Amino acid sequence: MKEELSIHWNAARRHEAAGDVPAAKAEYEAMLAIEPMQVTPQLRLSRFAQMSDRYVASRTHALDASRIATTAGLGRDAGFISLRLLAFAENAEVARLIGALDTSDPEVLKQSAVFAQHLWLVGEHEHALEFLGRVGARVRPNHLLSHTRANVLRSLGRLDEATEHYEYALRLSPHYADAHWSLAYHQPSATPGARIPRIRAAADQYPVGSSEQARLCFALFKELETAGDTEAAWDALMRGAGIMRGRLGHDVAHEAGQLARLKAFHGESIDAGRGEPEGQPVPIFIVGMPRTGTTLLDRILGNHPRVMSLGERNDFDAAISEASDHFFPGSLAETSWDKLRAMDPRKAGALYLQRVSPFACGDGFFIDKNPQNFFNIGLILRALPQARILCLRRDPMDACFSNLKEMFEGGAYPYSYGLEELAAHHAAFEDLLAYWQRIAPESVHVVRYEDIVVDGEETLRKALAFCGLEAAPGMLDITANRAPVSTASSSQVRQPIHARGIGAWKRYSRQLEPLRRLLEGAA
Repeated sequence: MKEELSIHWNAARRHEAAGDVPAAKAEYEAMLAIEPMQVTPQLRLSRFAQMSDRYVASRTHALDASRIATTAGLGRDAGFISLRLLAFAENAEVARLIGALDTSDPEVLKQSAVFAQHLWLVGEHEHALEFLGRVGARVRPNHLLSHTRANVLRSLGRLDEATEHYEYALRLSPHYADAHWSLAYHQPSATPGARIPRIRAAADQYPVGSSEQARLCFALFKELETAGDTEAAWDALMRGAGIMRGRLGHDVAHEAGQLARLKAFHGESIDAGRGEPEGQPVPIFIVGMPRTGTTLLDRILGNHPRVMSLGERNDFDAAISEASDHFFPGSLAETSWDKLRAMDPRKAGALYLQRVSPFACGDGFFIDKNPQNFFNIGLILRALPQARILCLRRDPMDACFSNLKEMFEGGAYPYSYGLEELAAHHAAFEDLLAYWQRIAPESVHVVRYEDIVVDGEETLRKALAFCGLEAAPGMLDITANRAPVSTASSSQVRQPIHARGIGAWKRYSRQLEPLRRLLEGAA
């Protein structure tokens, strides 16, 4: 059997190298016919299905790979499987897979940093700490494990402990860019500016234009700003943003074209209405540009006894992908609108509710706080007519500056690293918001960040009434919300609501004058 499998394996690899995917696919399928309990052929078939835009088959192969690895105790392949599952937002399966691993297996220990990070990414914070404790007793101190532990503790609101572990990661690896950046945006140093020399020393260790240098420039910006040196802080920010702008690029004209196609798909009305829940849970989608108060509103509403916050999830994109059997990249990046036109949106809605059912049930309310769902509002209302959409707006200069000074993970929000691109994206955001309000006036409620800060009670009353909820005491005390939070605001939202973010751009008013003029012209 092993010899026959080897023959098919070698043939599959030759066909892949030659670019003959159908022939390689046949060889991998032949391997599974001989021995079904194999992970690698399942993972390769998952990739091939993705290449032909067959979402359901691709996901099925990934889930089969996870089932096989769990049943057979195959730790060696678990890292690849876990990464593959993340592409399908299969958070529960990631947790199940990693939970079944034998942490005495050397193959598992080799990948322990990956597994710990994946548990953090899927929101399994306590599970991540337990896993880190088990592997920590078996491996030498590791800066990657320490960094992930710090991230988990930060998400749980254990801020001082998180600082200790970021510092420990840097003792183990003094030039580790991720830890310098995480720490700078997490908590200020006891002595303002004390971290600046070591960040500069770390930056010297990386190639010019590297992502590590960019991350360290953003860290340097944050530390210099805290120390009050705004001139040097701005220079560091521009170096970091320039690197990211060059690495990611952002085509303003292409984005405008994508938005025009999005609006053409939905037309001038959405045949859904507000709908009645009919015993189903009611999703509250909190959307808007990032760093404009979406997490703040999530923490406030999450204090309501009838509301469960699920955080920033990708379940809606996954439900659309499954219902259309198409890898849906989100409406802003969509190119295959015909596949969505042929999809049954109510099937997508049912799949979405099925995905979140472990957290939401009955006629309760739950929050899905993914800013990118702003571009999916039309699809959301077709799939889930009972959904409530709360859209954050913020002063344009503060909104754009808050985006500019953040280095987003995974290449997200590539418009945010240049003033021209920022202004164009903000104008596009305002235009699309006006469009959503025009075609679905009863389904989209705008909440201004400044109103939350200045007149929270009245602003909250209106938002609750829109959602169909009664007021509850103490909702504006976000420090009482102990739920984990893993967004860029995870440290800030542990503090009481304050007004320090209003007009924050004015510290750099001279440098941001070109942006102000661009936004004024767009308005």
